[in-house]
Amino acid sequence: MEGKSSASIASGFLILFIVYHFPEFYSSFWLMAIFKIGFLFSAYFIARLQGWRGLEGFGLKLRNRWALKLIAGIFAGLIFFAIAVFFSHFLGYETITGKLSLTPMLKSLPMILIMTLFPSIAEDILTRGYLFGHLKSLRSFVWILLSSTVYLLNHIWRLDDGPSVLLYLFVFGILLAIAVWFTGSLWLAFGIHWGANIAFEISAKIPTAENPAYPEGPNWILTFTWTILLFFLLLFVRSKYLPVNHFSFKKEKCVKSNKQ
Repeated sequence: MEGKSSASIASGFLILFIVYHFPEFYSSFWLMAIFKIGFLFSAYFIARLQGWRGLEGFGLKLRNRWALKLIAGIFAGLIFFAIAVFFSHFLGYETITGKLSLTPMLKSLPMILIMTLFPSIAEDILTRGYLFGHLKSLRSFVWILLSSTVYLLNHIWRLDDGPSVLLYLFVFGILLAIAVWFTGSLWLAFGIHWGANIAFEISAKIPTAENPAYPEGPNWILTFTWTILLFFLLLFVRSKYLPVNHFSFKKEKCVKSNKQ
């Protein structure tokens, strides 16, 4: 569904942006929960008003092995974030300061899954699904760069956290944007994003102290880790979605050869 007016596209994005960020001005868990869940309803109604049947317009169609893409993404996000945590400790950027207890962590897992589910899917719709629904007529390189930039700027509270944070957010945004563009859906990107957020929340429960000599070390490790995953994703894209011996960033080359 393309051809919507610029006013319709901009106003829809603005509404979703406000719904997404409004609870961040208040320190209320329940307000945050209500708005993150409410974001999905807002996105659904906006999609309906703009001519789609629902969230499938923003890349969430329940077809073409969507569950497999989601599961693969979750495992990729979990594993690669865990690798980043491992190397941060291995290289001395972070140190475990207390005793690990598996039982409390397992008990908190259901809450972690719920707490990370809604913010992850909401941000994916806002910074990728919505843009893909409306702007997939752009060249792939332009769209990927646009989505990555929007994803970076959407972290409005982290824009002054230094270059290491900005770089890993931008690289992660490129990774997720490529996952959306070449699969034609949000499921793989959402899985990676959700898996990474799950791993982050789990790692946050490990008593850890940062090495003051290398405060940005973990961020650089994370950037490197996402770059490795990006490399593997590009290999997957080349083998599955692009003609052999031809890697093109032109939309017509990749979409028409989609083998889903």
